[in-house]
Amino acid sequence: MISRDQFFDKILPVCLVAFLLTTHLIVALGTELSHDEAYYWLYSKNLDWGYFDHPPMVAWLIKITSWLGGEIGVRLSFILGLVGSGYLLQTVILKENRWILWLGLNIFPLISFSGVFALPDGALLIFSALWIVALKLSLDQQGFRGALLVAVATACLFYSKYHGIFYVLATIIAVPQILGRKYFWISALLALALYSPHLYWQWSHDFATFRYHFIERPKIEMGFRQPAEFLAVNFILIGTLVAPYLWREFFRKVAQSSFERSLKSMTIVIVVFFFYSTLSKKMEANWTVAAGLSLLVFICLKPNNFKRNKIFQVLASLSLLLVFTAKLGLVSPGLLPIKRIGEFHGWEKWAKDIEQNNKGCTIAANRYQYASKLSFYLGKDVTALNVSSRKNQFDFWDRSYLKGQTLCWVAEQEIFPGETILTPTGQKLTLVKGVPFELIMSYKGI
Repeated sequence: MISRDQFFDKILPVCLVAFLLTTHLIVALGTELSHDEAYYWLYSKNLDWGYFDHPPMVAWLIKITSWLGGEIGVRLSFILGLVGSGYLLQTVILKENRWILWLGLNIFPLISFSGVFALPDGALLIFSALWIVALKLSLDQQGFRGALLVAVATACLFYSKYHGIFYVLATIIAVPQILGRKYFWISALLALALYSPHLYWQWSHDFATFRYHFIERPKIEMGFRQPAEFLAVNFILIGTLVAPYLWREFFRKVAQSSFERSLKSMTIVIVVFFFYSTLSKKMEANWTVAAGLSLLVFICLKPNNFKRNKIFQVLASLSLLLVFTAKLGLVSPGLLPIKRIGEFHGWEKWAKDIEQNNKGCTIAANRYQYASKLSFYLGKDVTALNVSSRKNQFDFWDRSYLKGQTLCWVAEQEIFPGETILTPTGQKLTLVKGVPFELIMSYKGI
């Protein structure tokens, strides 16, 4: 007869890994690319050391499996990367808590969904896991091996998303004595050397990404709604229905080692910083995705009674069901009344209908979202012209091949008279036929 301990220690972790992998594959195979995924796929078609919106890791990961073709080719490295991250983190936690780790990777919505879609947050999660393991090795065994691993992990973290800086800063806050260790500075110099190609790219592009994220992003009027919404959302997104138990465990357990203090500091610093950011900037739910990972690992370092807490287990099972339902809702758009789900369905037909009705005409779009979807589903370059729209990566890519051409331009504004078309989400766009490229760009001041 299988004992309770055997079930939780050996059988349940395997079941949760299989559940995570299976549900992610269902979503990956059952949905079309989101706007941003198609945009980052274009990154992977034009590999570089940096891009307007983000560092390049998302493009590199897409490139690894894009030879498979279709949506699964874009997403597979992120799916396998999250599963691999779980196995990597198993090496630093208590064996008896592996089921909690895999439960968290399934029911933390930010983590779970970031592990299926080809987005910078997925890359951040993968290399956050590597960084946590590298930090543990470096703190336990000071030496060049640990310093090298930390350097590689740090560079990969920064190549994934700039949020990775908070892991490093939080560790310095928690363990300030590492500033006096020579191997810390060896790691820092090696990481800087590995990251220097991106810094050079930023310098050669007038620090476009830094200026966009830290200066040019739209501000909001200070108020209480966003901070309150931030606290409510982040309370739920870390654990769903078992969030109260996990947060209580996080604050109740005392951090004893340097590693534990670092993990606790990572979680708190990220949450506090982005809470402060909500006072002046529009809130993004994915801001704190890395905080969920450090919190989860910290909890899994300590003994707990979750294995024998029936209420926790019922709530955890319901959380699994909720996240699974949300994944099914993405695959079956009629299941959940959420407008955003329309971003994952109907775009291939939409793109091909536009092409079919405009044969012989060079297609262009105004916004990057539509240009990216058209490029992916038509299998050819469709540029974004960005008239009265924010600057993005298309402004860095060559448009000279369009000079002298007349375009079929898919735009959201009616600068020129044209045919009204609907997106799969029901948004009205204007398709302008036979408009010269130079005329369109004159409205942009070029």
